[in-house]
Amino acid sequence: MPLYLVSRTDRVGWDEYDEVVVRAGSKAAALRLVLNPPEDSCPSAFYGFEPDGSNAVAERIELRGPSAVISASFNAG
Repeated sequence: MPLYLVSRTDRVGWDEYDEVVVRAGSKAAALRLVLNPPEDSCPSAFYGFEPDGSNAVAERIELRGPSAVISASFNAG
């Protein structure tokens, strides 16, 4: 299954998630995992993402290619 980077499209505040990397079968499934995580997942909510997905996009991460940083997120409060 491919990896997806789900990221915010709006301004991010303190103590909020701005991006999440997930393994999913499609972009739609990746968004569902972040916007409505399973009850047994940790964390149980990704604060900052709107439940309707209005501030989120999913981008498939290419697994092949040269060495690269995939995600570096820093947003401490």
